[in-house]
Amino acid sequence: MTEESGEKTEEATPEKLRKAREKGQVSKSQDMTSAIVFAGSLITLAIAIHWMGKTLMALIALSIQQISSSNLQNSTQEVLKEGGWIWLLVSLPLVATAFFWGLVGNYIQVGFLLTFEALKPKLEKINPISGFKQLFNAKRFVELLKQMAKFTMVSLLVYGAFKSAVPNLVHLQRLELDAALQIVGLVLKDIFIKAAILFLIIAVADFFWQRHSFMKTMRMTKNEMKQEYKEAEGDPLLKSERKHLAQELIMHSSQQAVKKADAVITNPTHLAVAIRYEAKEHAAPIVLAKGMGKNAERIRQIAEQYKVPILQNIPLAHALNRLELEEEIPEELYDAVAEVLNWVYQMRKQHV
Repeated sequence: MTEESGEKTEEATPEKLRKAREKGQVSKSQDMTSAIVFAGSLITLAIAIHWMGKTLMALIALSIQQISSSNLQNSTQEVLKEGGWIWLLVSLPLVATAFFWGLVGNYIQVGFLLTFEALKPKLEKINPISGFKQLFNAKRFVELLKQMAKFTMVSLLVYGAFKSAVPNLVHLQRLELDAALQIVGLVLKDIFIKAAILFLIIAVADFFWQRHSFMKTMRMTKNEMKQEYKEAEGDPLLKSERKHLAQELIMHSSQQAVKKADAVITNPTHLAVAIRYEAKEHAAPIVLAKGMGKNAERIRQIAEQYKVPILQNIPLAHALNRLELEEEIPEELYDAVAEVLNWVYQMRKQHV
């Protein structure tokens, strides 16, 4: 029933997620990026606040000095010129920092991603009916609730900060300028730090929510899973070529192994096992190559080509075939294999 209805019940495969990423479809929280930018900008502001304050005070002093000058027109032009450079000098670090932390926020979430798929025109984007439906979907509703909740929490935070600072703020008019600015600065610092913490908490929650929503939209039907599996398998011709290449690699490996073998034991047609004994390398003879059917025939052909002795021993061939490649033979086969190797060594002496 589920399969017939086309309901998406299966988790997205890595292949589907890869294709979605190529199109720019990734799980990303804009709140996370904004929170990182806000926190990073605060750090920059905390580091550069004294320098920025001195620079702005210099601008104010210049303005007062020029205004008191006799030539008001030239003074105004000079103030605007110097003021423009100073504002640029002060604002540039903040703009650059915001840009940098924006890149960091995106990289943390999705890594390096460059795609132009989102820039391509799509008819559904200019379809008024489709656009009207999007205004009332669940995702937009959740976003609206989230923004309202953020606004409410920030408002309560600012209200609480100013309420606790009222005893100090009411006496500002009696204080010197430096002292008044210091009190206002402490209040703003308290607000900004609490806001940054609040934004980061919201961002973490939104990050996991966005990931959950994204993975839900990426789910697949059973038919989609089957179709992807068929595409991954490829057409019969490519499968045949891969199989042929794999067989060639196996044969090449077998050829190199059989060349070094001391003997090949067969059963005589269905099994062939090549063994070797090198006392300096192993405590017992090992299996170098083995095969059944056509592979067994190929091993025998290689053995004949390189004059490796071939011995028919059905029980021993079956026993050796159960071992893994490069595995030493067990003790219960020592006597049987020793007879084979003695026979091989005797043959070598006769040919010498």
